[in-house]
Amino acid sequence: MGDIIEKLKNPFDELKANDEKGFIKKCYELAEELLNNYCIQCGNKSYYFAEVEFYYYEKNRWDKEWNEKTYPRTGKDAGSFFFHYSGFDICFESKFDKGKFGGILIRSLKNEEGKFITGPTVCSLEILNQKEWPELVPRSNEDCILCKKPTKRYGITYKDNQEDKALCYYDERLKEKLKNEFDNAAWDYSKVKDGVEKGPKKLIRYYHRFDDIES
Repeated sequence: MGDIIEKLKNPFDELKANDEKGFIKKCYELAEELLNNYCIQCGNKSYYFAEVEFYYYEKNRWDKEWNEKTYPRTGKDAGSFFFHYSGFDICFESKFDKGKFGGILIRSLKNEEGKFITGPTVCSLEILNQKEWPELVPRSNEDCILCKKPTKRYGITYKDNQEDKALCYYDERLKEKLKNEFDNAAWDYSKVKDGVEKGPKKLIRYYHRFDDIES
């Protein structure tokens, strides 16, 4: 476990300002480590990582719009859990007084029975409803197939509707399960829009996000 804690302390210090390629490479390395070699342990229950999303703030060093998407946090050590309105993160080392903090949002988990738990809020509630406080522990997830290319972070855009960074990494089995499970689903998410009546529309978050991935 010491290895991942060390990697979470200052993972981006060696990068130059706004080094997007270097940042994404570092995120991929951390995602690979978490999804393949670690789990969240709550008492006698284990939860494997299935989808993670990266957020990081560093004052005057990274793009402002990118920074503003990261929840502020104080007094958090590397590897600690941070629960918030959108779910929960595994934290990088927090140095709030120096304008430097961030974490890895848990978007999906897989329990020991192989069931995927999807959505950051649902994952947060699952963990908080256990009797024991969660721990980050080494545990091989031998069946994991890490995505070859990350997706865009869900629901985030820059100013002028520019797309956000590709910082969301996932287990390929999650993609296939949810595509099969929701392929024929319809969701009436908006009956009226701009004065025009709308019918049911297929709007499954994972289904559309994964379909946009280039092989």
